[in-house]
Amino acid sequence: MEVRNILTVAFFVLAIYGFGGGVVSGVMYYPSWKLVSAEDFPAVHKSVLSRVFIYVPFVFLAVLANILLIWLHHPAMSTALIVITAALHLFILVVSLTLFLPIHKQLDEAKSDEMIDRIVMYDRYLRDIPGCIIMAAAIIMLYQVVSASSR
Repeated sequence: MEVRNILTVAFFVLAIYGFGGGVVSGVMYYPSWKLVSAEDFPAVHKSVLSRVFIYVPFVFLAVLANILLIWLHHPAMSTALIVITAALHLFILVVSLTLFLPIHKQLDEAKSDEMIDRIVMYDRYLRDIPGCIIMAAAIIMLYQVVSASSR
C-alpha cells in the first residue's frame, strides 16, 4: 500500500475519531458538570481529564496527517478542501491549547459555573462548528476517493 493511501485512510479515521470525541465532550461532559456538587467537582474533573490522554494524541495525529495530506494526498481529493481542513484542525488545536487549557486548570482547583458556561460556549463556537465543517469536507473528500476508485 502506498504512503498516500495509508495517509488518506489515517486522515479519515482520525478526523472521524476526533470529531466524535469532541462532540462527546461538548454535549455530554461539559454541560453535565454543572450538576456535580462543588465538593465532588475537582475529583470528577480530574477523573474525566485523566482519560483525555486516550483522545488527545490522536487529535495531534489528525492534525499531522491532515498537514501531510496537503502534499501526499490521493489524486482524487480536492487540495482546497485538504487545506481548509488543515487550517481548521490547526485552529481547533490552538484554541484548545490557549483557551481550554487555562480554564481546565482553574476547574482543577474548584468548580465555577461561570467557567463551565464559558467552556460550553467556546466549545460550541470554536470547536464544534469548525469540526462540523471538517466533517463535511471529509465526507466530500471520501466521496471523491470512492468515486475515483470505482471507475
